[in-house]
Amino acid sequence: MIIADNIFMQYPMPKKYIEYITSPFRSHKFTALKGVSLNIEAGDRIAFLGTNGAGKTTLLKIIGGLLYPTTGSLTVNGHDTKKESLKAKKKVGFVLNEERSFYWRLTGRQNLLFFASLDNFSGDGLHKKVDDLMDLVGLQEAKDKIFAGYSSGMKQKLAIARGMISSPDILILDEPTRTLDPISADDIASIISKRVHVNKDRTLLIATHSLAEAQRLCDKVCFMKKGAIVDFSSISDIIDKYKTLENYYKLIINSDKNFES
Repeated sequence: MIIADNIFMQYPMPKKYIEYITSPFRSHKFTALKGVSLNIEAGDRIAFLGTNGAGKTTLLKIIGGLLYPTTGSLTVNGHDTKKESLKAKKKVGFVLNEERSFYWRLTGRQNLLFFASLDNFSGDGLHKKVDDLMDLVGLQEAKDKIFAGYSSGMKQKLAIARGMISSPDILILDEPTRTLDPISADDIASIISKRVHVNKDRTLLIATHSLAEAQRLCDKVCFMKKGAIVDFSSISDIIDKYKTLENYYKLIINSDKNFES
């Protein structure tokens, strides 16, 4: 379903003022991904683990079609994300943990109506789609409330609903419970596991710092470190070998070893 082949991602780095004089034609680049290769099958539920700056979000944005790799290739359902961008993104939903992606003066329902219309829904089909999504994430009673008045948990629920507009085969969630209190985080995790993933064929890719969340929602982990994948394993195999996911995490963080088989 998703095949990443030797992906590198570089970003230009700003120069210091003196460098514009001493080396005006020299550019500095930061390498966020270093030769990443990965094969993800339909129905996989993968937690992307690693410290801040490890490359998790960059890789997920490339899979979601929000970024193009500097070199290397990535295909989604057989479509190259550079050459066939629209086809590759057609069945991919991306849930960003960013409140700025919504219109604060509109209601939750009005926000979804707007984004669903951009996805070619119209008429009765548009309104039914939005009502179904609000019900899916438990926001029916708050659908006519202004987004600015939503709690952090409600905003994240709306973000999930937005990511589900196209009924995606692949749903990408970037730290879905990062800013939430424990009760709200548990509510979001329950929605993901019991409603969003009711179709067991849907692929879930989740960047998270919560090991409990990874173990609850996923069956595999992809551990990234300094822009590279150092391990890609099933959680059950990790538990058998290291007893707990925490033991495994600490071992990789403190080791230079590449664990990938």
